Amino acid sequence: MPKIKVVFDRQNCIGAQACTAACPKYWKIAEDGKANLAGSQLNSQTGKHELTAEVNEEDLVCLKESTAACPVRVIILEQ
Repeated sequence: MPKIKVVFDRQNCIGAQACTAACPKYWKIAEDGKANLAGSQLNSQTGKHELTAEVNEEDLVCLKESTAACPVRVIILEQ
């Protein structure tokens, strides 16, 4: 299983919900209208939310689709 790191700039999220449509397992819309990345933690140095995990191929495809779908490019997927 590949190990990935997802870096999410929640502060600049516009709440388009494209990530939740592409990958609802990892993305949920919060009460403030912005997305939350499941299992992520806030990096106090960068101000961005990060998730590092080993994922199966299906989840990897899902996360790649959510990254590509984001209209403001606030999701970065590192492998």
